Amino acid sequence: MTLDYREPRLDDGARIHRMVLEAGTLDVNSAYLYFLLSDHFRDTCVIAESDSVPCGFLTAYRLPRAPDTLFIWQVAVHPDWRGRGVASGLLDALTQRAWFGDIRRIELTISPDNAASQALFRRWAARLERPLSVSPYLSSDMLNSGQDTGHQPEDLYSIALR
Repeated sequence: MTLDYREPRLDDGARIHRMVLEAGTLDVNSAYLYFLLSDHFRDTCVIAESDSVPCGFLTAYRLPRAPDTLFIWQVAVHPDWRGRGVASGLLDALTQRAWFGDIRRIELTISPDNAASQALFRRWAARLERPLSVSPYLSSDMLNSGQDTGHQPEDLYSIALR
């Protein structure tokens, strides 16, 4: 099957939200947010499809205070498509965008127990032949806001492109 990688459209917001729910591995945000990401940040987001059926997505944005930094927020692959290189394809699709040449740093956060995401981004940094650094970012206390939601801390991963 052929995979197509493209910028999302406004109407992809509901499909992306549904994929987050089905993935079961990401923080679920409101459907409204995914509509905004699909519209306002479409140039830095990617959706993967096979025969018009979504099988993965990536949401990202350029930092307002540092537009040469791309923050990758969420990457998800539908359970039926895992292990087929969809996540790597989503990342590689970003590098094909005209604006990517202006990016000097890529940042993202990953929880300590998410070995799959850690491996994905380590592989991507290696393919880009760029160093990757990891540092603490958001503590469990910060993320749980005084409630015991069980949210793990998030470490900041940075890939320096220049």
